Amino acid sequence: MWGGGATVKSFMSWAAALALAAGWAGAAIARDIPAANSLPITKYLQVAVRPSSPSVDGFVGDDRAHAAYELYVTNFGDKPIRIVAARIAAAAGGPAFSRMIDRDELAGDFAKIGARRGTRQTPLLGRGESGVIFLFLDFGPPEKTPAALVNSLDIEIEGKPDTEQRLTIAQIEVSGNGAAVIRPPFTGANWLAANGPSNTSTHRRTILTVDGRPRIGQRFAIDFVQLGADGRTYRGDPNRNASYLAYDTPIAAVAAGTIAAALDGVPENTPQSPKMAVELNLSNVGGNFIAEKIGAGRYVMYAHLKPGSLKVKPGDKVAAGQIIARLGNSGNSTEPHLHLQVCDAPSFAASSGIPYEFDSFKLEKYRIDRKDGQPVNLTIEGSTHVERQTPMEDELVAFPGGQ
Repeated sequence: MWGGGATVKSFMSWAAALALAAGWAGAAIARDIPAANSLPITKYLQVAVRPSSPSVDGFVGDDRAHAAYELYVTNFGDKPIRIVAARIAAAAGGPAFSRMIDRDELAGDFAKIGARRGTRQTPLLGRGESGVIFLFLDFGPPEKTPAALVNSLDIEIEGKPDTEQRLTIAQIEVSGNGAAVIRPPFTGANWLAANGPSNTSTHRRTILTVDGRPRIGQRFAIDFVQLGADGRTYRGDPNRNASYLAYDTPIAAVAAGTIAAALDGVPENTPQSPKMAVELNLSNVGGNFIAEKIGAGRYVMYAHLKPGSLKVKPGDKVAAGQIIARLGNSGNSTEPHLHLQVCDAPSFAASSGIPYEFDSFKLEKYRIDRKDGQPVNLTIEGSTHVERQTPMEDELVAFPGGQ
């Protein structure tokens, strides 16, 4: 828990259950590469890599290089198949990297399609069942980022360890500088990167099936809230939007670009209320929002904006740092915050998330003291200036400058 003790709900989290229930029909299936021996088990397990391009974008957080992608697995056989381990290794010709995820760790990184979210699940697929392995790799210093990765799975027929085989998946290229570099959307200290990049973040695990393809538009999204001296996100009445420190903050364009889509007029919610101000659908789930095209097939999505505060419309060209709206609490949101993501289409649902790095910020080392489980004091123990990095989940940052 963080801030006032209430978690900011990811704006798309409600749709995840619908997406998983709908299945992931239509996903491209990678070709099966037989193991060296003649056992037939590998021909029954099929694997698709998402994003579906032959490469993934690397990014830097905490002074370390990372990459995040998913393996979608389906058992087409008539016997249950257990995934014993996932192995990721650098291809020849670049920096060395090796990672083995055993069955115990896989229980946290694996999710069966249709299973309840947020629970550890055995990486076991019955006949016709599908699942997802969420990978979030740490390469160490940025210069250690491998040029390409070879993925493989050790699998066996459940209860028959003598059938274990290794299934090798097509090589994935890694773009070491693939992250979009943007400016901060606002200034000031004590901005918390809630639900930020990690392998367990709500954003990371929200899969939506759109047009027959599973997508994670929020793969690297952040929900920004601001903390006060007591470690809470508000002062006074927690049921008033105006009580929240982040509320009504001017939002600046994080890069020069063109407005591709926008929505205004969605009323705001009462903070901490389980009832939203409007019935949610895929059009208004982000509340009042702006989608900005910044080039190279990339779009910045700003969500949950204050109604009536949008200063741009589709087709407008904007400069980096230009004020485009104000922070609010519209759409699927339980308290005022800015949901920020970069993706490959002007849509929260029908897109794939792209990593992004801020040109500069201060990373604040902090501690929150609590009494009876509630925050009572925020202590900033120091700060470090960083450049071209992204804040990771629940890190606290200060953005320099003034609007």
